[in-house]
Amino acid sequence: MDVPLSIEEITPDWLTAAMGEHLGGGTIARVEAHDIGTGTGIFGQIARLVLGYRDAEATGPESVVVKLPCTEPENLAVAMALGIYEREVRFYDTIAPRTPLRVPTCYHAQLAGDGRSVLVLEDLSGRYQVGDQVVGATLAQAEAVVDALAELHATWWEREELQQLAWLPDPDAPAYVATVPEIYRRGLPVLESDWADRVPAAGIDAANRLAPRFVELMHRTADAPRTFGHCDTRLDNVFFERDGDGVAFIDFQLVLRARGVTDIAYFLGTSVPRELARGSWESLLRRWHTRICDLGVTGYGWDECLRQYRECALYYLCGAMSLIASFDTGNARGDAMATAYTTRVVTHVVDTDAVSVL
Repeated sequence: MDVPLSIEEITPDWLTAAMGEHLGGGTIARVEAHDIGTGTGIFGQIARLVLGYRDAEATGPESVVVKLPCTEPENLAVAMALGIYEREVRFYDTIAPRTPLRVPTCYHAQLAGDGRSVLVLEDLSGRYQVGDQVVGATLAQAEAVVDALAELHATWWEREELQQLAWLPDPDAPAYVATVPEIYRRGLPVLESDWADRVPAAGIDAANRLAPRFVELMHRTADAPRTFGHCDTRLDNVFFERDGDGVAFIDFQLVLRARGVTDIAYFLGTSVPRELARGSWESLLRRWHTRICDLGVTGYGWDECLRQYRECALYYLCGAMSLIASFDTGNARGDAMATAYTTRVVTHVVDTDAVSVL
């Protein structure tokens, strides 16, 4: 089957062939597409497809979510360089069936020879409500996310199998070292010139101090202990159960063989409002540390955890640099997301004294 280039190319016949047995013998007659990716995602075209069937007795889903590569040239170039579309397909093929995380059922995952992909996924929106990164997480939401990630991290903590996943990169893989430092360098003058009235001066100072040692920090954050990392744990990628306390995760394009604390630093640094994060980041980190130890992780003390958290918080200044200098965020909502992300990341570096690890 061909991988569609756009949502418009997904026809009833294509979708019927792609979903196969998941349709319960039914045949799709109509597809009504609704864009849900603009303003929330950077690397993908994402749409909810409402399905109509030829057979009234068909048992297939009423709707699905389809994900294709982005079309913005700069975003696409970075995505292809980092191989993120292959990673997400491999995740659903090999890891999703064995992860403790609640993730969408995958009805179809396909990788093209040129690195593009298509995913047809369960639509979680009926039972779950997606988080809103612009608004930010509540304390209860943050606790739920931390607990769910602790389950993931403890399950894969230093497992030998991680080394056998050739498609799963390390944080300092050659493609990252060749790409990310340049993104950081391009973003630094933009941060200084355009964001001085929105972030603390101490945050800009920290970003400048990091610049000559950024590659060194990349290698440090790739050190052990390692587990399976989601590595894009911002709130727009988290769903919360409407009538319960369950949490589900989407978007596995950036998964890495990484420190577990990376996911915690990224979530708290990008998706929790500053006043809440400033007063609760350490207690939430302790919650995660206690949980992974209760689940069997040994030899990972609190002082090491705290140091590594600060290293990761500092490293994720690169995420802010990429948003302000390199990526097309799509629309006004995307701009608001980028603003929330950037201001929180820079202020979190200040509030956690992350620069002390340099």
